[in-house]
Amino acid sequence: MPQFGLVAMGGTFDVIHAGHIALLERAFSISSRVIIGLTSDSLAAKKGKKPWHTYSQRLDSLKSLIEKNTLEDHIR
Repeated sequence: MPQFGLVAMGGTFDVIHAGHIALLERAFSISSRVIIGLTSDSLAAKKGKKPWHTYSQRLDSLKSLIEKNTLEDHIR
């Protein structure tokens, strides 16, 4: 039984690294539902960040990571 009914997290996820993977794995391991907010290009720029990848590219990478890893067992 999951520890929480819902976990929300967010980030830019520009260059996905081990820390992102660990964070996502933990979120999916403690909750039956996870909401992931992905920073828009405009918000990243407003915060002074200069992502290497566009929002669409970052979204595709994040989806791919979730689908290809053990996280896929938690997707509904």
